[in-house]
Amino acid sequence: MSIAVSALVRPSLIQRFVWGGCGLALYAAALATGLAVPGHVRFAPLVVLALAGAGSAVLGAAVLPSKTHRIDISGTGDLRVTVQQGVGLPPEGNAVLLPGSVIWPMLMVLRHAAPGTGPRVLCVWRDSVDAAVWRALAVALAVVGRRGNADEGCEDTTNSLQRINS
Repeated sequence: MSIAVSALVRPSLIQRFVWGGCGLALYAAALATGLAVPGHVRFAPLVVLALAGAGSAVLGAAVLPSKTHRIDISGTGDLRVTVQQGVGLPPEGNAVLLPGSVIWPMLMVLRHAAPGTGPRVLCVWRDSVDAAVWRALAVALAVVGRRGNADEGCEDTTNSLQRINS
């Protein structure tokens, strides 16, 4: 059985809703601090400004256009992550899956790095890919994670790619 898979990771609506909810919660906290308890909070105007600023930043992240990524895993386990909008960027080459990557039922958090670059994080939500691609990608990443951990000779396997079932 081959582990080769190619997945197009579209922007996630779930992630946008989470960011939007967090931004609105920060605005609500700023409103509550400013109106309900201004005398009970030390430096209330600064706290309100900080909460409102954080809410604006998080809501701004929810509104900005997201990038589409492509994950290619060859039959031998070579991982390649590309950004569709990054046409002018130099090619990264084959990436290495780093410890700390996890697969949950709704989300994959993939830590990867190309040779000569720093680590990057790619969040793949379940609504970003098709159901069949999700399953194939989960299996292929689990195999690549196990192989990478065995090849590197890591002593601590607690940070390796793990599948958490619920």
